Amino acid sequence: MLAVIAKIKVKEGKADDLVQLLKDIIPSVKQEEGTVYYTVNRDRTNPNLVVVVEKYKDDAAFGVHSSSAQLAELFGKAQSLVEGDMELMMMDEIASI
Repeated sequence: MLAVIAKIKVKEGKADDLVQLLKDIIPSVKQEEGTVYYTVNRDRTNPNLVVVVEKYKDDAAFGVHSSSAQLAELFGKAQSLVEGDMELMMMDEIASI
């Protein structure tokens, strides 16, 4: 399994807009083959930090997600909402419940 954490710094006052964009793509992400888990979260101590926690069957499934049309569209819409580059952590899952 591949676990991914995407940390996105959002411009002041724009977090709700980004969260809505991310929530809007959840139905299409759910349909992607090999996507196991996908959640949108906001840091409790920094409301301008949005964190997406993801799990995929393998690297190929993540490749399908990362090259999808809906993700490209999301990135286009989100450019004006975010500060800097997204921090992406790619991890091999060792154990889970």
